[in-house]
Amino acid sequence: MALRVGLIGLGTIGSGLLALLGPADDIEIVGALVRRPRADRVPTLTALADLLSMQPEVVVEMAGHDALRCHGPHVLRAGVDLVILSVGALADPHLEAEIIVAARAGDSQAIVASGAIGGLDAIGAAAIGGLERVTHTTRKPARALLPIGEAVALREPRELFRGTAREGALRFPENINVAAAVSLAGIGLDRTEVCVVADPALERNTHEVVAQGAFGELRFEIRGIPSDDNPRTGRIVAMSVLHTLHRLRAPLVVG
Repeated sequence: MALRVGLIGLGTIGSGLLALLGPADDIEIVGALVRRPRADRVPTLTALADLLSMQPEVVVEMAGHDALRCHGPHVLRAGVDLVILSVGALADPHLEAEIIVAARAGDSQAIVASGAIGGLDAIGAAAIGGLERVTHTTRKPARALLPIGEAVALREPRELFRGTAREGALRFPENINVAAAVSLAGIGLDRTEVCVVADPALERNTHEVVAQGAFGELRFEIRGIPSDDNPRTGRIVAMSVLHTLHRLRAPLVVG
């Protein structure tokens, strides 16, 4: 039987996911929770209870920090697994604790998708032996990080932030969810160092991760093509969601 999947949000990432899905994926999108119902390829609903009544086996959150805060714990308490994209919201320790408690209460699982980044399995493995330092540098086209007037006027790269991943995730909630994912896989939000740079010469969202520890040193860089509809979101994010869903049912899982 097809994997029954519900969506929270149906914007750039959701539309990208629907475009990727084919018969061979054996996935049924039972509905999407949105603010206003509309005609679409899948049923759209405005109440979480209605989405859960469609009996999804897993729900994918792709609507931002407020959506995760509002709906995430309820999904998990209902006994439904939750795939999280707005992982930066977990920089709020109260929400992180609430998500964990809800998952335990519902005997469900909160799964952080890799989103626009990679290497989380290697960082997680390295953390077992002990990590000394993890840095994450995000460089994006200026239009993805600055108001349009400032972006057009910018002539050289501008560092917008340098500090902990926790501070960065709260300051740039829609731009560095990936740094939060790297942090949770490794040494945590308070020890992971983050730098955010707006670069007018860039056309691709660039993430560079460096991790050092007992295992040695890891360097990972990805230069993702932004989505056509939203320059803050890379095309690979929707692909990451589909990959995560495949892993839930796959007889052979790698990584």
